[in-house]
Amino acid sequence: MGLIPDNVIDEVLTRADIESVVGRYVLLKRSGGNLWGLCPFHSEKTASFSVNPAKNIFHCFGCGKGGNAIKFIMEIEHLSYPEAIRHLAGIYGVDIPETGYSADNIKKEEKERVKDILKEAAKFYYKAYNDENIGKPARDYAAKRGLTKQTLDNFGIGYSPINWSALYDYLNKKGYTDEELLNSGIFKKSDKTNKPYDLFRGRLMFPIFDLYGNIVAFGGRSLGDEMPKYINSPDSLVYNKQNHLYALNFARKEQSKQLIVVEGYMDAIAMHSAGFKNTVAALGTSFTDSQLKLCSRFAEEVIFFFDADNAGQKAALRAIRMMMDYLKKLTGINIRIRIAKVPDGKDPDEYIKTNGAEKFKDVVKNALYVEDYLLERAKNDNTDPESGELDRGRYQKDICTYGSWMNDEIKMSRMAGVAAPLLGATAQAVMNQMIKFQQAEDKKQEQMDSRALERQRREDIDRRNVAEEFEDADNSMPSEVVTERPAFKKVNDSATKEEVDLFAYALSLGSALAKNDRIQKTDIIRPDDFSGDTLRELVKIFLNIYDGRNETLFAKMSDYFSRLTINGMPAEDIILKAVEAADKCADVHVKSDMYLALLLKVRESIINREEERLMNLRGSSAPEDKKKIDEMLSRLSDYKLSLRNRIGEL
Repeated sequence: MGLIPDNVIDEVLTRADIESVVGRYVLLKRSGGNLWGLCPFHSEKTASFSVNPAKNIFHCFGCGKGGNAIKFIMEIEHLSYPEAIRHLAGIYGVDIPETGYSADNIKKEEKERVKDILKEAAKFYYKAYNDENIGKPARDYAAKRGLTKQTLDNFGIGYSPINWSALYDYLNKKGYTDEELLNSGIFKKSDKTNKPYDLFRGRLMFPIFDLYGNIVAFGGRSLGDEMPKYINSPDSLVYNKQNHLYALNFARKEQSKQLIVVEGYMDAIAMHSAGFKNTVAALGTSFTDSQLKLCSRFAEEVIFFFDADNAGQKAALRAIRMMMDYLKKLTGINIRIRIAKVPDGKDPDEYIKTNGAEKFKDVVKNALYVEDYLLERAKNDNTDPESGELDRGRYQKDICTYGSWMNDEIKMSRMAGVAAPLLGATAQAVMNQMIKFQQAEDKKQEQMDSRALERQRREDIDRRNVAEEFEDADNSMPSEVVTERPAFKKVNDSATKEEVDLFAYALSLGSALAKNDRIQKTDIIRPDDFSGDTLRELVKIFLNIYDGRNETLFAKMSDYFSRLTINGMPAEDIILKAVEAADKCADVHVKSDMYLALLLKVRESIINREEERLMNLRGSSAPEDKKKIDEMLSRLSDYKLSLRNRIGEL
């Protein structure tokens, strides 16, 4: 993957306006010049997440995360910097030419090698399945489960021979190294021989595809009662199980506004075979918020099937709570969630075989909305099956807990209205209890988040206060050697209020800084105007980026704010608050005068410090040196007088 040219990044930042990018994930409301919403990166009840459309940046005053549209996509989608740029470029129609060469290129090549290995493995498993002798156990199992050849071929199902090194030997002969094979996730390293061996042996093999039809992992099912029933590929260079759904590459082609989510590969395959081609499976892991977000990209409604056994029903509650919490946080995602129940405790595969696809359509149609499912669940779980008597105490606890999960007051009110007669209480009393449960849980979560954020901030500040340079001048030392050296320079991140405000006004003026008759070329801020390392570094970056017309100036600068501190605090917080204050001055002429007044005051402070230094030096200097110092002091005095005259003219 080549380097992305700066002008292309500028175009991405220009087209990807922050309001539309964030608005895909967060419900935003305008207040003044900014937009506000609940932060998607930490739990909160009061909106502290701010979007500034004019500067094309976001910032959360709660957790401190902030930056431009690229940074937001990196955080929310868990992407690298170049991946986030390409993600936005694809959405906003920016072409990215590949130029140069970078470390990303190496990563790209490694990923491509892994994909090639997985593709070769799929061919190997498919061939083994169809081998007259080797694949007989798998074919017998498939026949017993009613899998047709068309289904087998469509899903690329194969068989992994019982031999410990059958696949390894095959791929090794094709020239793949042990390191590459281990990177693929379908081999393990032997403690005895230190060589890779096959992860999957004697199993029916299900290739797992990404959205674009590339094989990224495998699932393997035992053919008998041996445990574990399923073995799945671990996360690898090309696969993160929480970001994929089995058969989504097929389901998305249906362009249905509804997705059906089942628990296993066989259920998904059975559903597709029966005509329900909008079905996916959760890859042998608990359903995650990333998978829900993935669903929301392709559907408006998701229907879940959970196993009827105790483990399946516990999983249902965990998933519902997770999804409700997630939808509270990402208010921009609008997706309906329903829970389906297969009669007689059967799984979808069994029910379809027994009753047919037409009958199963009614099961899908009768799926309950989350609040209705939880109402029914609370009542059934707490009703004695023999006497039919409801345990009110347990029912009250469950229904108030479930109600507290709702991200919608109307749903909560409906649940309270249904539960109230069973509890012999008013609907308002039940709803008040639900709200109390919700507030208690929110407070508990906020305390946990607050502690985690505080730890993170302390760690960030500690890291930021350590310079990247060592005390010696040799910076070419390999990183593995450098990290062992204990001596670091401390960064001077100090700054006066005037210095912070001066930099803020420069940022706020933007292009007007260079298009203003009152601001001369010598009045443009420079690193030497500032006493601390942080602002000096930021001014260097500012001057390097600034061209008097750059529309993405602030958005590009925001990438650097999050990495530094000012007076021991995150630079991003300090600067954004100062810029927000500067932005309140709407008249560009008044703002320019404020900028000049601060600049002249800061420069006068520098002269005062230099005069004090020279006076202290003069006392111990030789006569000839005193004369030189006096000349310097005289020039400083004249310059200071000219500054004061200009201040008086403002």
